[in-house]
Amino acid sequence: LVVSSVVLVVSGAVLVGAGVVLVGAGVVLVVSGTVLVVSGAVLVGAGVVLVGAGVVLVVSGTVLVVSGAVLLGAGVVLVVSGVVLVVLGVVLVVSVTVLVVSGTLLVGAGVVLVVSGVMLVVSGVVLVVSGWKAGIKRRTF
Repeated sequence: LVVSSVVLVVSGAVLVGAGVVLVGAGVVLVVSGTVLVVSGAVLVGAGVVLVGAGVVLVVSGTVLVVSGAVLLGAGVVLVVSGVVLVVLGVVLVVSVTVLVVSGTLLVGAGVVLVVSGVMLVVSGVVLVVSGWKAGIKRRTF
């Protein structure tokens, strides 16, 4: 009876240790997921700023195209440079839109990682509590 009680107490302690390890792993997942969420949000913010800059480039390029068409003579150079500016602005808007989408996907992945880490922490706490309760019950009998 003493040996079986000792074995039960040791197994309860092992369960508590495993639960503590799971809680630690869950905390690491939560922290890394939070870092991913923050970096994704920073990417989204930078992408929004770059989209704004691209829109400004498109507008200024369009203004240059219109003024170049009015000037006609020496305005041919302005028209060409304005068209180049519009193309550069469109390319910037497209590339930054891709950046915003990838940042949004990164935020989503970080949220999934944070949720799974929280679930892992909760399961680890449940395992620690059940191991602790099992150790107390074994000692009382």
